[in-house]
Amino acid sequence: MKKTILISGASVAGTALAHHLHRYGADVTVVERAPAPRAGGYAVDVRGPAIDVLARTGVLASARAEQCDTIATTFLDANDHRAVDMPRGFGVVSDEDIEIMRGDLVKILYDTTRGCVTYQFSDSITAMEHLEHGVHVRFERAPARDFDLVIGADGVHSNVRRLCFGDEA
Repeated sequence: MKKTILISGASVAGTALAHHLHRYGADVTVVERAPAPRAGGYAVDVRGPAIDVLARTGVLASARAEQCDTIATTFLDANDHRAVDMPRGFGVVSDEDIEIMRGDLVKILYDTTRGCVTYQFSDSITAMEHLEHGVHVRFERAPARDFDLVIGADGVHSNVRRLCFGDEA
């Protein structure tokens, strides 16, 4: 029987994890507070093993097509004179590295998974109850459901972490 997995958060971690869990046979639902995949955000540097992850996920070519590589960076001193020139952006170690806007990477991962993963937008988890064989989850909008596993991929101020462990402090 397929395992049912709920992921809270439809950003990079949530959509990438949803892709791989579905590929390995899970029935995946992603709940996201926003009404759609979130656009915008800072540039993400993808390098080393992360390049291999994008390749295994099947989105490396799409990520390369959307890269926003910084061509050059110049630092000026207090008198507006060039102090340092860097021929390529921050954090770039190899020509294989990719710099991509977070929202563009999310869109690529979402487009890869939206046909095989259930996305529940404009919703959030309000309560979780540990069961003998899973988790009973209540939502702000959708009816309550049981899952075999709940994963919090919902950011630094994680709602899932708060519900499981209490206030961040």
